[in-house]
Amino acid sequence: MAQNDRRAKAESPRDIAWGAVWLGYGIALAGTLIAGAWGLFYANEGLWWVAERGMVFLFIGGLVAGVAARTGEPLHGAFIAAFYFGTATIVIFVGEFLGVLPDPLPGLPRGDSTFFFVWPLGQLVAATLGVVIGGNAFGLRKEVQ
Repeated sequence: MAQNDRRAKAESPRDIAWGAVWLGYGIALAGTLIAGAWGLFYANEGLWWVAERGMVFLFIGGLVAGVAARTGEPLHGAFIAAFYFGTATIVIFVGEFLGVLPDPLPGLPRGDSTFFFVWPLGQLVAATLGVVIGGNAFGLRKEVQ
């Protein structure tokens, strides 16, 4: 009986595919770092530009995570977006504190919270949509027995 319990536990699907979540997060973060470094230091773009490109890479990371997890579970995208937002927020606040970032929100007066209201919603949509499309549209879903 104990052997059957172990076999059933080994064959049962996990609730969260953490490997896929970390893969999607890594892709989103690496893509944003590359695009952000180019945009900030070579093209003289602002943080809105970096945030928009980051959402594109979040979508790509979510897409890859959905394919890797072989499921379109939206919770995977929510985790990717939450980890990404936390990391990006820390980087922005540290960069602002050290004075190494350009005007944080070009076109907005200081204290305007539009950026930190709209941006996380865009991140959540991008990562979740990527996971759902990646997990469902490519026909790689795991067969449930």
